[in-house]
Amino acid sequence: MLYIRSHWLGDQPLFRSFWINLILLRVVILYVERFTRPPFILEPQAAIAATAAFFVVCQLIVLPWQIVGVLRSCDRYLAGFRPIVWVWGIQIGVAASLILTLHSVYSGFQSLYIDRRDRLEAAAPQRARAARYTLTPTSSGRLINLKGDFEFGITRNLEALLKRHRGVAGIVLSSDGGQIYEGRGVARLIMGHGLDTYVFETCKSACATAFIGGATRTLGSNGRLGFHQYRLDAEFSNPLADVAAEQERDRRFYADRNIGGGFLRKVFDRSHDDIWFPDSDELLAAGVVHRVADAAPTD
Repeated sequence: MLYIRSHWLGDQPLFRSFWINLILLRVVILYVERFTRPPFILEPQAAIAATAAFFVVCQLIVLPWQIVGVLRSCDRYLAGFRPIVWVWGIQIGVAASLILTLHSVYSGFQSLYIDRRDRLEAAAPQRARAARYTLTPTSSGRLINLKGDFEFGITRNLEALLKRHRGVAGIVLSSDGGQIYEGRGVARLIMGHGLDTYVFETCKSACATAFIGGATRTLGSNGRLGFHQYRLDAEFSNPLADVAAEQERDRRFYADRNIGGGFLRKVFDRSHDDIWFPDSDELLAAGVVHRVADAAPTD
């Protein structure tokens, strides 16, 4: 408590007040913030509650404490007739930390808004969308075959299927992609249930994101993983949507799944109509794939 009070009053050295109490602590806060929302918290209501609580504590309480303490330390520094140029630099740093914080808060609440919009969109003609994909358990119930488009509602239907089949250990994916938000939702389910993922045909875009959620990721000798830039679907346009931000969000997710940095720099280079299919050696080297198998797993 004495440390907190001394910073608030500006009694700490300017170096410590700025670099430790503001910059270092703000970096930690902005890093930890990602763990308050998907894919780290699967339940939507829990993610909203965690994000709101984090915002109140770290942005409405801690941030003012950080900034006020630094500014008061600046005043004490200037009272000793020291060069004002250092204070100018610190004021620029304070402004930069505010801008980064505002961007992080905006991105966090935007992601929650988009996930909520996806759930609302999934409520309209579900039967037509469900006809574009299949979720089929194998005879033993150890695997689920997912084929077709990642349409709105596929995450919810897969979750219901996993509740009915408790012994599922893996999911075999075959899809040309679809809604990236559903790809993330399927990835969250795969991670939450500790499932292995398999691709023996083609798995592109949103499907590749789901595949990367696998505990152990297996590519068939004829399997292909495809990556490309995202684009907005005009039918479900959203003024808050930011394609570059969505790509960066998934790039961070891939990095959290131990995908190599060289691969991450190229993953969204290709246009939406020019899909990149890395060969198995590159996928293995980057950590996208853990092993290559000649055939599908036996049931």
